[in-house]
Amino acid sequence: MPVRITIKRGNCQGDVHEIGQVFTVDETTPEGICIGAWDAISPYVMALWYGGNFPWAEEEGTATIHCPDPKGITLELRRIEK
Repeated sequence: MPVRITIKRGNCQGDVHEIGQVFTVDETTPEGICIGAWDAISPYVMALWYGGNFPWAEEEGTATIHCPDPKGITLELRRIEK
C-alpha cells in the first residue's frame, strides 16, 4: 500500500525540505527527498507498505521519524488505505 510522507516540523539544514511538503511512495523512492532522510525512514516506510504497525505509534498505519540531523526535520509516515 502506498505511504504518504509529510514534513511536519523542524528545519532542514540542507535546505531541501520545507514544512508541509508531501511525498508519496508508490513503487520507488520519491523524487526530491533527501537521501539522509530517506535512509532514516525507508525501513519504516517498507513496514507500513506491507501492512505493519508500530506499538509506539499513536495511530495504526503511522510513524513519526526524525531526520538523522539532530537539528533537522520530523517526518510523518502514513499508510494510504485503498
